[in-house]
Amino acid sequence: MDCAKLSKGLVLDACKRAIAGLRGTVILINYDDIDRVATIEANNVVSTLQLKTGKFGYKFECKDEAVVGEQNLQKGKYLPGWDHVLNIKALAKTQDTKDAIEILSKGKVVAVVDNKEVGGTDKKTRYEMYGYESGLVLLESANTTEMADETVYNLKLGTGDAKENSLPKSIYVTSAAATETMVNGLIAVA
Repeated sequence: MDCAKLSKGLVLDACKRAIAGLRGTVILINYDDIDRVATIEANNVVSTLQLKTGKFGYKFECKDEAVVGEQNLQKGKYLPGWDHVLNIKALAKTQDTKDAIEILSKGKVVAVVDNKEVGGTDKKTRYEMYGYESGLVLLESANTTEMADETVYNLKLGTGDAKENSLPKSIYVTSAAATETMVNGLIAVA
């Protein structure tokens, strides 16, 4: 049985190169705080990301170069899966940072990232969501007091043994402005 068939052609060439990297803001959402019934997703694009009542995402801010995303195909015996990985370098040695790492070591989250590439010609890929289906866990936090490159804590969030069914989901409503409004609405206003 074929689970997928090509149904359209695709231009894989471009007249200008895509901008590499992520912006330094990552929104982490507790995995269980997403209302998966009210969230609307079609063809790996989320047009409504609904959180449960009273729940919010939390903004983690760092340098642009300190956040790197990975998506790695893992061929299974019967079906392929995707590892989603976010590497984050924390440059601040504070108790709040240490407390957040302790919580991440025991929890499961979903991450919304902001690509430097604003989404190509269709503008649909500026924001992406890592770990929507299986969640991200803290896989590694290898740290030394040498603080090479001013890095205090190295965090590696990933899907681990659980795999996603697709590359990170794109987040796009009806326009770039509407999408940005929805993404910003995920964060609690202080």
